[in-house]
Amino acid sequence: MKDDLLPVLQEFESKSPLKYVRTGLFLTKDYENFEYGAAIEGLGRATADAASSCKSFLVCKRETTVNIRPVMGGTILRFAIDQVLNPDTVVFTPAGLWNDEVILYGRTATVSDTQSAQELMKRFHAAVRKHFTKIKAYWVGPKAQVFLKDGKRLTIAVQSPREFDLQIS
Repeated sequence: MKDDLLPVLQEFESKSPLKYVRTGLFLTKDYENFEYGAAIEGLGRATADAASSCKSFLVCKRETTVNIRPVMGGTILRFAIDQVLNPDTVVFTPAGLWNDEVILYGRTATVSDTQSAQELMKRFHAAVRKHFTKIKAYWVGPKAQVFLKDGKRLTIAVQSPREFDLQIS
């Protein structure tokens, strides 16, 4: 939830200036770029009914160049923004509230073992540990905990059976 994410992102950003660049395949080389996580439009609101389909962002130091690679799909040229040519990044998927009954989990991950990517992961995890509480294998923010205690769903996808939702024991 947005109120849970804001202190984590502020802590994460406090060590050095960062940028958030929307990932995906696009018809132009233009891309969404945010200097602060709080500036991401709709932060805390899921953009799809499954966490894996929600908007994601490459996160890197502000001075890092983001490389875009051309991808042919049949006769259509698209431009990919992902970690393939951007090893000094992590991928942040905030996901969030889908409707009044479901929160889809967010995540931060990287496929890269570069020093910069690993440093960003450590910084993000430290901020999460400072502001969230571990419930089973997951880190949950304070507002999301209230949501969960009220009997609402924290899950990977709206279509996922309730028995796979995070449950408070």
